[in-house]
Amino acid sequence: MKRIKLVLILILFILFPYMVKAATFLEASTQRPIVGSEVYILLTTRYGDLNISEIYVHIKYDPSYFQYEQAYWIQGTGDVVAKNGDLYIKKPNNGHIWTPGNQMQFKFKVLKTGVSKIEIDSADENGNVTKSYYTNGDIIAQSFAGVTINAVNPSTNTFLSSLKVDGYNMNPTFSKTTYEYNVTVPSNITEVNISASKGEENQTITGTGLKKLEYGPNKVRVIVSSQDGSSRTYLINITRTDDRSGDTTLKNLSVSNTNIAYQENKTTYDAVVSRSVESILITATATDSRATIVGTGTKTLAMGLNTFNLKVTSSSGNESNYTINITRSNEEINPITESSKLKSLKVNNLALPLGTETKYLFSVSKDTSSLDLDYITESSTAKAEVNGNKDLKPGLNVVTITVTEKNNDKTDYTIVVYKNPSDANLITDLNTTITGNILYETSANNISNISSELLNSLKNNNYILYYNVVDTYGGLLYQVKLQNNLPSEELDISLNKEEGSTLIYTTHIPEDNEVLLYLDDKYKDGDIVRIYSYEQQGNYKLITDGIKVNNGYISFITNGDPHYVITTNELINEEGPLTKIFNKYKYYLLLGAIILVAIIIIIVVVNKQKKKKAANEPLY
Repeated sequence: MKRIKLVLILILFILFPYMVKAATFLEASTQRPIVGSEVYILLTTRYGDLNISEIYVHIKYDPSYFQYEQAYWIQGTGDVVAKNGDLYIKKPNNGHIWTPGNQMQFKFKVLKTGVSKIEIDSADENGNVTKSYYTNGDIIAQSFAGVTINAVNPSTNTFLSSLKVDGYNMNPTFSKTTYEYNVTVPSNITEVNISASKGEENQTITGTGLKKLEYGPNKVRVIVSSQDGSSRTYLINITRTDDRSGDTTLKNLSVSNTNIAYQENKTTYDAVVSRSVESILITATATDSRATIVGTGTKTLAMGLNTFNLKVTSSSGNESNYTINITRSNEEINPITESSKLKSLKVNNLALPLGTETKYLFSVSKDTSSLDLDYITESSTAKAEVNGNKDLKPGLNVVTITVTEKNNDKTDYTIVVYKNPSDANLITDLNTTITGNILYETSANNISNISSELLNSLKNNNYILYYNVVDTYGGLLYQVKLQNNLPSEELDISLNKEEGSTLIYTTHIPEDNEVLLYLDDKYKDGDIVRIYSYEQQGNYKLITDGIKVNNGYISFITNGDPHYVITTNELINEEGPLTKIFNKYKYYLLLGAIILVAIIIIIVVVNKQKKKKAANEPLY
């Protein structure tokens, strides 16, 4: 019985510090430090609510794993005796009291990989067991807990888990072991965003983010550094399409109150006007739609010679100068002959080119109900009348300006206006988030592929994309109403004329989508055209045998073939209406004929049997 009591007393003596939350123990800043790095060991004393006046601790470590560097007294002062593999911490009763939960810290450098334990007890540097005291003079019944550390080598992983140019496809598709990629972007894209994901959390990546693009080739290097300091470079070659033109020629030139007309290769023009002409209006259009012209507009004339300069700067930066010399006479000059022409025409403050052209394409937003027309006739006796410029409806509208001279000569200026659909919102970026039907507008030289993300959004939500390709003045060249049979990968929606042909178009538009196409005045309004498609030249399919050209446009539904032919001719032997009915129902007609013949035969046989029976019967 005494032995049992003694064991219980010993157990209570050992467990007492834990029962009162009393212990001297070590903790590590990380259990898996990297070789070559520092690890911090925290010494904590916690003996209930009692303060400590003096304490002696021995920390033992394997010097082949760790190199001691420094000790930090967080509270109080004392001595640290460092020997090879041993640290002796002595906090004497010097007036500095350790309050409950006091800590001090030791810095070690990790020398090699493996598992090693840093242990703690109360021996001194001579191997003697020491005693520690509370401030009330009692001896501290200590318990000790060391710490186990598993040191590891730094990671050498320099592979990325993803790399992309936001909004564009890289060629080849990303693979962590492929280190060079190519991307082509349209000419209007001035910057792109490069994003990448780490292969490991402890990697460092540089070279991502927004990158400014010059025309032509641009090189972007994304560097990923591993934990051990080694690095790998991923190279992205980004080509910004350079479609800038060096053309500085004019498409047309007009000077009011003069007979000046643009001539190719001519840069100086001269004219004489009457003394009553106090000003002129100079209008011009450059051949390069992105060129800028300085010097147009209304000009005040002084008496005598007036010189005006036009400066044309192409999209690539080339420059040309045109000189216009206007002499204002001291006398009146006979007026310009009667004319049914306009000398200037502005639509929504945009000057349209005048000359031989009398038909223009134009487009307006879904909220526009009419055009703002500003025009001047060449003749002061001519009158102009506008028709169709009220309550513009979504889709195609025709606005006509009829100029009538007093001799009854007439000239019609036709503006075919496309008004955007009322059920779609205009967007300027195909990478934007959409919440309904959308309309995107671009030029023929700047057609972008539709991303897989946008296609999937259209499919999943049954949205419609109106993709409008327009000319210099915003006039609709063609529209694709994209809503059916959409692919999962990015889609090229361009509709291109085949080289050397004005009739054949090539495209990748999926089946069962509507195309509205302007025919460039190839056919007149009212002409009936056929539309064929083919995959191989000569193997034609008839899509429709009768579409009327309306205001220069036709509309048709695609069948998924890559080539479409617009023509008034028959490219294949087409079936007539009776032939179509016969071919469709020929098997039923044949079966009906067989049944009819069988009925006739039965009737004839039955009649013969009746006559024979009547002949054999007696006459009484």
